[in-house]
Amino acid sequence: MSTAVSQASQALSSLLGTTSSSTSTNATTQSSNTQNTSKTTSSASAAASKLGMNDFLTLFTTQLQYQDPTNPMESYELASQLASFSSVEQLTNLNSSIKDIQSYLTSLVSTQMVSMMGKEVVGSGNTMELQDGEISSGSYQIGSAAKVTVSIYDENGSLVRTQSLGQQSAGTHAISWDGRNNAGTKVSNGNYTFKVEAVGSDGNAVSAQTKVQGTVSSVRMENGTSYLLLNGSDSLKLSATDVLEVSYPEAA
Repeated sequence: MSTAVSQASQALSSLLGTTSSSTSTNATTQSSNTQNTSKTTSSASAAASKLGMNDFLTLFTTQLQYQDPTNPMESYELASQLASFSSVEQLTNLNSSIKDIQSYLTSLVSTQMVSMMGKEVVGSGNTMELQDGEISSGSYQIGSAAKVTVSIYDENGSLVRTQSLGQQSAGTHAISWDGRNNAGTKVSNGNYTFKVEAVGSDGNAVSAQTKVQGTVSSVRMENGTSYLLLNGSDSLKLSATDVLEVSYPEAA
């Protein structure tokens, strides 16, 4: 019987994270029950790490049932174990609540994004699709006048085309590309990215924000994140946090 009590005490102590040093500061004389509680073995620790609330209650009541009536558990020990159990329960409930909130927010964002179907959106990005010499809409915005250079890269990150556009005014400017590389040869259809470098009259870099634009054709969930797919393409997509503008398409 004493072995069962000792094991219950050990597992309970490990679950609550009690140590012999913290117990000794509260009292200089302790019962054999207290000593057994503070001495945990590696096997008991491994088992206790998997215990839940029901297991705790079973161990706790067993410890109370078989304690020495002539030398029972001190009141401060009982209060400490109950307080620790309360903290564990609260953390468990909090973790569950956070997961529920995350699930709700993901569902809410997806619902809102579905309402964007068929609308024109502008978002932060630098990907464009080339089809038979035509590119999807891309643009850049600069805060002040600057000399602008646009570099276009293929899917492997290799430089395809460099465009020196000269002095450009502050504001938003569309990306224009004929689908040819620096040698004047037409490149294959596919996805390309563009990078914009802007330099002011003082020789300092000017911030340039790259944007993509298109009509929302569908909504897709990938790894817990919702994306808007543009122009019927699987490669042109924006997350909710990337969307800058939403509007109805212009009438033909």
